[in-house]
Amino acid sequence: MSTTDDLLAEINDTPQGPATLALFDFDGTIIAGYSSLFILREQLRRGDISKHDFAQVVLSIINHQLGLIDDHALMELGASFLKGSPVQDFSDLCSQVYETQLNKRIYPEARALIAAHRARGHIVAIASSAPAQAIVAVANELQIEHIASSHYIVDQDHFTGTVTMPVCWGFGKRLAAEQLAKQLNCRLDTAFFYTDSDEDLPLLEVVGHPTAVNPNPRLKQHATFKDWLCVDFKPRRWRLRELGGTAGVYISLVASYLAGLGVAHLEGDRKRGRGFMLKHFTDSVCKLIGMDIELINEHYLRDNPASVVIFNHQSNADGFIILKLLRENYAGIGKRAFGKVPLLSDAYEFAGVIPIDRDDSKSAIASMAPLIEAITKEGRSVAVAPEGTRSSSRKPGPFKKGAFHLALDANVNIVPVVIHNSLNVQTKGDSLFHSAKVTVEILPPVDTSNWQRANLNQHIEDVHQLYLQTLGYAAPAQKQAATVKRTPRKKKATT
Repeated sequence: MSTTDDLLAEINDTPQGPATLALFDFDGTIIAGYSSLFILREQLRRGDISKHDFAQVVLSIINHQLGLIDDHALMELGASFLKGSPVQDFSDLCSQVYETQLNKRIYPEARALIAAHRARGHIVAIASSAPAQAIVAVANELQIEHIASSHYIVDQDHFTGTVTMPVCWGFGKRLAAEQLAKQLNCRLDTAFFYTDSDEDLPLLEVVGHPTAVNPNPRLKQHATFKDWLCVDFKPRRWRLRELGGTAGVYISLVASYLAGLGVAHLEGDRKRGRGFMLKHFTDSVCKLIGMDIELINEHYLRDNPASVVIFNHQSNADGFIILKLLRENYAGIGKRAFGKVPLLSDAYEFAGVIPIDRDDSKSAIASMAPLIEAITKEGRSVAVAPEGTRSSSRKPGPFKKGAFHLALDANVNIVPVVIHNSLNVQTKGDSLFHSAKVTVEILPPVDTSNWQRANLNQHIEDVHQLYLQTLGYAAPAQKQAATVKRTPRKKKATT
């Protein structure tokens, strides 16, 4: 078996530019599991289909695996449940399934491979038997512009209950890939194709870089015989290690808090106690969940006086990362919901978290007073996620104004912390933490001394654009604020 590093090395050995096409299967390759089943479950939950219909589809999938029914018959069955329904309703349902199910099932390894291809300037596409509506949200998240898929036939914005022929499966997928390659002026004999199923052998046999990902037994056997690269991604379902690590995080929080209280009492210094707590807690968290932090430009944070530290919010792991970066110099805000668990609430408060009620603007404004005091009198930096809540994407959502008002009120710099991929540790909707390497980049401090509140929206947008650019998202070209300057990157460090 190969490793993801072997696959990345092969990508980096290929020529740069759009002449190279990288094709990815969807179900079982980019995401763990099968999108059609998640969609069917949501249709069943909403009452769009009956339990009998659901059972019929599951049985048909089993029969297809056994070779008792063909590809087209299986796709026609799925399409029949949509007959007469608006296309927009199905698109909305698929978007909901992405938010609740698919986004947390994207393999981190698939993200890394797609990012590597994009970094080489390759054209990345998805080739899947699933309908385009089921794929598009994941494609947008991964910045994939091209999709070759099966298509349910539409008449006047409503489904007819039938599918186009041939479906994007087996030889049909090979035909769709050939058409896409011709359209993009690429060649299949130099293309990459990643898939988990032997049903894709017709396409695997004609590409220059066939790769078996999470292969079923027949594909694994064939890949071994052909000496193709073959790799298993880490499972995205819960395992004993993830369950134990997640539980250990909260046990460690309480234990570190009690130990920190003891240190504060013995030495008569609350700051020393807080520092002891945060050092031991953040070190243990990284070990418990297997999170390695690759830190870029740490000096921007280390050499800057107390400031407002902002970070993009992808995961509950973000809070642990920020705590590890700031430790005893930390102060921040958190959800009022923390107060529902007294011991945890006490631990977060001791660590420097001030709970606010985001639904009560007056309360939120009043809570800023101790944050200003933490900066100006205690010399602690205040960490704020300007998005306000976790995103289901790497792409940062709109920034709210609170953190920027705070920087102006305290008359301090803003230090942008860009968290590249903490959703590999835990995505929105996932209750467990997974082991992963997380890249964290500190951008140059933003001087707010010349900011005017009348122009605050533009200042916020300038900072937001820095995040988009750093994370690799296309952003409208516009003049950056004079206070936003970049300097050469320093050597990376891993903690």
